[in-house]
Amino acid sequence: MGFLLKIALFGLALYGVYRTFRHWKGLFDRFTGNDLPQRPPSPPPAPARPEPPAAPARKPVVIEDTVQCTGCGAYISTTAEKCGQCGRPRL
Repeated sequence: MGFLLKIALFGLALYGVYRTFRHWKGLFDRFTGNDLPQRPPSPPPAPARPEPPAAPARKPVVIEDTVQCTGCGAYISTTAEKCGQCGRPRL
């Protein structure tokens, strides 16, 4: 027989021994209850955070001129006809 054929048969014999060992070890593990690998329990996945709602579109702030009411001292808009506190007309 040639040298290459001897190497191939030796490799085939090693593969047969390996597969036989794995088969018998698998049967033994099933019989003893060691068939599952012992891994530490993984931590539960963190809950997904909901994205914060988008900020609503804000209206532009309108700044009005104000004057002080002569009767009660409250500040009223220059466009108002009378005071909202005391009811006096704006002078």
